[in-house]
Amino acid sequence: MTTKPLVISSYWWKYATSNDWVLKDINLEISEGEFILITGPTGAGKTTLCLSMAGLIPHHYNGYIKGKVYLFGRDVSQMSSHEIARIVGIVFQDPESQFLTMSVEDEIAFALENLALPREEIRERIYEAARLVKVEDLLERAPYELSGGQKQRVAIASALAMKPKVLIMDEPTGQLDPVGKNEVVSVLERLKKEGITIVLVEHIIEEVALFADRLVLMNDGMIVYNGNLREFFKDEKNARSAGVPIPQVTEIWYRLKDIVDASDTPPITLEECEQLLKRVLEVKKIE
Repeated sequence: MTTKPLVISSYWWKYATSNDWVLKDINLEISEGEFILITGPTGAGKTTLCLSMAGLIPHHYNGYIKGKVYLFGRDVSQMSSHEIARIVGIVFQDPESQFLTMSVEDEIAFALENLALPREEIRERIYEAARLVKVEDLLERAPYELSGGQKQRVAIASALAMKPKVLIMDEPTGQLDPVGKNEVVSVLERLKKEGITIVLVEHIIEEVALFADRLVLMNDGMIVYNGNLREFFKDEKNARSAGVPIPQVTEIWYRLKDIVDASDTPPITLEECEQLLKRVLEVKKIE
């Protein structure tokens, strides 16, 4: 069996209360250090896939399962929740749903104390995680006093303190204002540089597209695209039928691509869009 961080093989899942399969024949492999961006319309099965990758399914949910999810070659269904928690960290859209204590420091320490780690190691891990997401100045604050972006950074720090080999984030910017989103995106950029294996679910992908090594598009419980993000958006017809917002800079490319070389891949950053507009102006001058 492969030792890749995550391997999902012919995987199906249906909740005990569901009439239909929520996930259908999912096959996905994630390599160490990869940053995978999962997107798709509401109800596509993205959150259920996250729960499966994190081992919360089938350990904490009742339902019916076919196929396997492997963490570093081990069948998740045969691992204890304690073992999985040492390998996978998960952050949800609503950070407050994960808070259990009255200070940021205690929140980050909570899971570490459950592992009965030495006090000095717990202290080191708290400050290491806090520095990584830049919440070291918030350690004495109560989580409920923080802004949305700060709360989400604390939730990420709590997961990172466990030193997971895989970090799964389910729409961490979904409830944040633009400032909060920028805070979380900055954290993602730092984590990418750290080489952590990251699975990020996002509906609005414009802010995080630059970091993605691969795009996984889901619809109706299935993976309908698994590959290069730029190549996906190059096909305008497929992109428009995918049920996800198209980045604004890509929309500009769709309107201008007939003026420049249509073989180009679409821009995904403002800087790339700026270069595209300069080329369009140059072509227009020549004409």
